[in-house]
Amino acid sequence: MRSGSWTSIAAIAAMLMVPAVAQGQVVTFFDINDAVPARFFDPASSAPDPLDANTLVIGLHSGIDWTTWKATEFRASTASFSHSAAIDTISFKVAAPDGFYISKITYTQGGSGSVLRTGKTQGGGSWVVGHFAEDLGVFATNPTLTRTIDLTGLNLTLVPVSISQSLFAWAPPALGSAMVSLSHAAVQVEVAPIAPPQ
Repeated sequence: MRSGSWTSIAAIAAMLMVPAVAQGQVVTFFDINDAVPARFFDPASSAPDPLDANTLVIGLHSGIDWTTWKATEFRASTASFSHSAAIDTISFKVAAPDGFYISKITYTQGGSGSVLRTGKTQGGGSWVVGHFAEDLGVFATNPTLTRTIDLTGLNLTLVPVSISQSLFAWAPPALGSAMVSLSHAAVQVEVAPIAPPQ
């Protein structure tokens, strides 16, 4: 009985997820590139979320760049083999499916940071969505933030997006340490039907 109940629940859940794809409400992300090759944002690993095709999971580099002997993560740190400033811009275009327009775009990011004694961190960002430029906010050791741009009623079917983030860490020699880093970033897009002409 319990097994059958779970099967029914799974079947209902599957049916609830089908209409969005069947109706063609999936956007297309393309022309993904960034300003700083080989570190920080990673356009090559940026891809739609397998659970939500209208969300672009922005890739982040990891590991060491052996030409500079520095970490490639989106991190500013006073530690050895780290960049004290991490600055990058990622850009891409979003196309709405036929019969729909892009109504909202939401950017989210998260990460962590720490300071010891006289260490300091600072970060901030901005983005341009279509013709609209806005501040994403500033932070110290906690880079977590969410911002939304509402495009409702503009009937935009193709929207360029550019996101810039800057992280900084500093401390006097031997008197402290500091680190701030991004661990994830994503852009979620909402669409709405284009109203027929009156």
